[in-house]
Amino acid sequence: MEFKNNGEKYSFDELVEIVRLLRAPGGCPWDREQTHRSIKNNLIEEGYELIEAIDGGDPHKIADESGDMLLQVVFHAVIADENGEYDINDVTDAISRKLIHRHPHVFGDVTADTSSEVLKNWDAIKRADRSQNSVADELRGVSKYLPSLMRAAKIQKKAEKAGFEMQSGSLPERAPGECGRMLFEAAVMCRKSGVEPEVALSEYIDEFINDFEKFERDKNETR
Repeated sequence: MEFKNNGEKYSFDELVEIVRLLRAPGGCPWDREQTHRSIKNNLIEEGYELIEAIDGGDPHKIADESGDMLLQVVFHAVIADENGEYDINDVTDAISRKLIHRHPHVFGDVTADTSSEVLKNWDAIKRADRSQNSVADELRGVSKYLPSLMRAAKIQKKAEKAGFEMQSGSLPERAPGECGRMLFEAAVMCRKSGVEPEVALSEYIDEFINDFEKFERDKNETR
């Protein structure tokens, strides 16, 4: 492999080849030892570092952290290729087909003039792809591996779209600060009670989904 001088840029295919060489006999001992499981948490770390870079607004930092994130995708693809599971072309093919399939207003004959219409179509196609026959199925489709607060917000939005009214108190104008204080105090309460906040919220979300399923079933029976 030829190395680039300053000013010359490596391509995506060359990145894949670099990772292959690192994994090959005579390559890097550490890289050769890695498996899907051993590097899976790197995705989380690199994802948060990319988010931090985006919030910081430095384009060069964003590009650098995006590269670290891309490396994780390529690394897993190279490992998978070695195991006879899939390769990087399967990855790019899958996401390309998904984008075309879920944008029929661009690549097909469906009309969607607003973002809300686009999202409505996207959700409908996604439910069909996953054989989700109810909103409760859709709620269960939200990954349990998301941080519990993020998972809660996604599930609440989906439930409200289906007509489930969330009960909540009112907040003063400085809502972000007040919400932060309430969450912090809830974490203190959990800690002093010997309860892990993430686990507690995750378990409550599961209970909520079960309650929502009953709500959805009753709603359908009264139609």
